[in-house]
Amino acid sequence: MNIAEYTAGFDEESGYLDHAAFGPVQTAVLEEQRVLGTIQERMRFGAMETLDEQDARVRTVAARLVGRREDQVVSQTATTPGLLHTAFGLTGGVLVAADEYPSLPLALASAASATGGRVQPVVVESGAGWMTPSLVRERLTDDVTAVAVSLVDWQTGYLADLAAIREVIGDRLLVVDAIQGFGVVDAPYEVADVVATGGQKWLHAGWGTGFVAFSDRALNRLRPALSGPHGTTGWPTEVPSVKPGAAGYQMTRVDPVAQARMAVSLERLVSVGVGAVQERVADRVERVLDIADEFGLSVESSRDPRERAGIVVLRPPQGRLTALSAALHNHGVTATTRLGVARVSVFASTTDATLDMFRDACLSYATMQ
Repeated sequence: MNIAEYTAGFDEESGYLDHAAFGPVQTAVLEEQRVLGTIQERMRFGAMETLDEQDARVRTVAARLVGRREDQVVSQTATTPGLLHTAFGLTGGVLVAADEYPSLPLALASAASATGGRVQPVVVESGAGWMTPSLVRERLTDDVTAVAVSLVDWQTGYLADLAAIREVIGDRLLVVDAIQGFGVVDAPYEVADVVATGGQKWLHAGWGTGFVAFSDRALNRLRPALSGPHGTTGWPTEVPSVKPGAAGYQMTRVDPVAQARMAVSLERLVSVGVGAVQERVADRVERVLDIADEFGLSVESSRDPRERAGIVVLRPPQGRLTALSAALHNHGVTATTRLGVARVSVFASTTDATLDMFRDACLSYATMQ
């Protein structure tokens, strides 16, 4: 599949520039949902086997994308459950930034509270800057056993250098919240010990989809603490025990229709290649940057292609965000505006027409008094 064929499978309205909040569901994903929904509706002979197959299907393709074995991957309903399973299984100090999306710091805080301090968040204070390898190195102590980072910062779009962070932290566990980059960044996921992601953003698979992948090092050091019936074995003939490998990190069965949606999205991604998607996204980002520069909008995201993915954060002068928001709204452009900035997030499916609408909005904003 080439990039043109891939992008033809998306049908969002022109003006949509909010993929970092929600990725409009792919046409093929919706068709798979219809097919699996019909199977659930009829439940003909053999239907349950088809539904059961979706778990292995999604794990197979997910494992390929993160460089892991199938037994090292487990389905989740979103990124957060995967991070919670990980947090409750950790021991020792965990370096994490206060400015991370709440899923990471909240998971670690909950684990610290529930385990009586077995898990100890080592928090990088708000405003310290991006989680660069140098910042991570500065904050490491002998008590830190793991480092938790986002692949892409949700507020600025900064792309973490996972390979360099791995070199800095040595044998410590590297936990990655990949939700804001998975699908648009050809990252070295194999250097991470835990990769958790969901499918509702850049994978365009809809809510209720996700997975978490573990390295053997992580599986040897973590201790499953939230395993439910689907993460255990032995019942009803004996006392349940936690399943080996990644399978132990689940509480209940994931909706097989959601798994099918996720599988289709990942299969299409493998078919086109993450690199091709990343290249197309980079081109769209450059267009956004050019428009921002044309109208004097300050860019808070990195301009270095090695440090960005699909997010561009713009900061208008103080008191002017309302004007920018109004201009975007009036021209039919969907983006996230909050805390004094506008977050514009493009995808491979972002058309020239959409970028033209964005430029028209910026022109309108620039002429407002």
